[in-house]
Amino acid sequence: MGRRVKEDHIVTVLFFLVSGEHPSLPFSETKAILEAEGFSYKVLEELTQVLRVQADIECLKAVKLRASMMRAGGIEFFNCRAESKEILKNAKETDFSAFLDASDSFAVRVKRVRGSSPDVDSLELERRIGEIIYENVEGSKVDLKAPRKTFFGILTDGRFIFGLKKVQIKAGKFVERGSKEKVFTHSAEMPPKIARCMVNLAQAKPGGLMLDPFCGTGSFLVEAGLIGCRVLGFDVLRSMVEGSLRNLARYEVKLEGLAVADTRHLPLPEKSVDCVATDPPYGTSSTTLGLSRKDVFETFLATISRYIKPGRRICLAAPKTVGVKEIGERIGFKHLQSHLIYVHRSLTREIAVFELPR
Repeated sequence: MGRRVKEDHIVTVLFFLVSGEHPSLPFSETKAILEAEGFSYKVLEELTQVLRVQADIECLKAVKLRASMMRAGGIEFFNCRAESKEILKNAKETDFSAFLDASDSFAVRVKRVRGSSPDVDSLELERRIGEIIYENVEGSKVDLKAPRKTFFGILTDGRFIFGLKKVQIKAGKFVERGSKEKVFTHSAEMPPKIARCMVNLAQAKPGGLMLDPFCGTGSFLVEAGLIGCRVLGFDVLRSMVEGSLRNLARYEVKLEGLAVADTRHLPLPEKSVDCVATDPPYGTSSTTLGLSRKDVFETFLATISRYIKPGRRICLAAPKTVGVKEIGERIGFKHLQSHLIYVHRSLTREIAVFELPR
């Protein structure tokens, strides 16, 4: 008897194919989304560009809505060594009728990650698995152009992960929200993809209040607003606040508030903010009000600790040389994670995540 898999709202094994643009950010972003959306999960394995978890399949929708560095996700049927005979053996033992109706069209796609298992012919594998599925589900049809169901295999680290692809994200939407689409831009602004990732790392929740006290062109506010957050922004420069307002209007993001203000004296009640995602000024084209780079971060973290709720998170970008982890811990924050991004010869960004202890 074949291995039967069922598509119910139950906890099962899921796979996420993440982008290869950074070694750690895509994995941390995906896990942060699951936590922010209230899904329990267990990490089974992290492979090159693949995260395997045990979780409710409903979480796939949340990750699709929010993620910037995830490419595809779905329900895992099996995983095995990347050897053609073993792969086909597992495919023959899988009952695909639980996912494919007789009237459904389908396709099989295999993704090779970074040249993994070069001896395995991916096109031949697609053809052979397609034949197995076709024989398994009477009346099913192969449609390589517009299939109703796509069965997806991933070759990575000498392994083969196979299942039903349920969600897919095209990176183009973040590119389109870059300078090309914005009505107001600045050379020091954070790219939309990184801004969205940082909003997710801060575990912003729909309906929660997300603050960016150095809002600049509004990149973080736009990305948080698009996933349903209430957004609040400040900047010391009126020109930036006015530019942010134009960008937020462009994407129809509803504002909780936007004003000219110094982050050292924010017009906010204490413990009123649910999360913070921001990129404080530290470059030659940014305004630091005469403070040194280190002073900017010390002042900011000391001040923001008054406004963020206990147990909530801050995600910020800083030059690696500043030592933001040590600054945050000295002030009383719990450092959760850091990720380094090389920008150019004189700047490597540290994306740091902190939590204010309860």
